[in-house]
Amino acid sequence: MKPTALFIGSIGVMAETSDIQRRAYNQALKEAGLDWEWDKETYRELLTDSGGVKRLSRLNQEKEANLSDDDIKKIHARKTELACQEIVNDKTSLRPGVAELIAKALEQGIKVALVTSTYQENIDAIAEAAGDDLPIDKLSAVMTRDDAENNKPAPDVYLAALKRLSLDSSEVIAIEDSEPSLKAAKQAGIYTVVTPGKFTDQQDFSEADQQLESLEGFELTIPR
Repeated sequence: MKPTALFIGSIGVMAETSDIQRRAYNQALKEAGLDWEWDKETYRELLTDSGGVKRLSRLNQEKEANLSDDDIKKIHARKTELACQEIVNDKTSLRPGVAELIAKALEQGIKVALVTSTYQENIDAIAEAAGDDLPIDKLSAVMTRDDAENNKPAPDVYLAALKRLSLDSSEVIAIEDSEPSLKAAKQAGIYTVVTPGKFTDQQDFSEADQQLESLEGFELTIPR
C-alpha cells in the first residue's frame, strides 16, 4: 500500500551530525569553564536518551556541579550555535538516499513532514547546508521540540503531526535512527523504518518494522 505521508524523524535520519554535536558540547562546556568532555563512546551511550538539556542535566547530577537550569540552558544554546555553524560552514551533506527519497515522495503526491524533537535552529542549519536537496518549502509540516510537551520516546510529536495533517497512523511511514525515536513512532502506531547512524548503530531496534543501512533505493510501501 502506498502511504499518504512520509514522516522523517530525528535530524540524524537526514544528516550525520552526532559527532558535530558531540564536539560542540565539549566546546560549550569548556567555554563555560567546566573541565568535562564526552568521548565518542560516552556520547554513544548518552544518545540512548533523547534531549540535549536532559543529557546536560544528567551530567550536572553525576558531577554534583550544582549548575542552575539557566546555566544548563545557556550551555545548550551555545552548543547549538557551534554545531549549526559547523554544519553550515562545512556544507554537511544529507545521508545517502535521503534527497532522492524526499523527491520521490513529493513526485508521487505523498506528503513529507519532518517530525523531530530537535530545535528549529538545527533544522535550519541542515536545510541551508543541503540546499535544494532538502526543499523545506515543499514539506507539509516541520515539527520541532516546541510542538510536543514530552520529548521522544514519548509519542507526543508524532501524535501532533498526525493531528496537524489529519492523518491516521496506518497511512504513514516513519523513518528514524535511534531507539528512543523508534519507540516514539511505534507508540503512535506508525509503520517505522530504522536507518541507524554511526553513533546509534548499537542500539536495540527489535521493534522496527524494517532496518536498513541506507535509504538508497527504498520503496515507499506499507505491507498489508
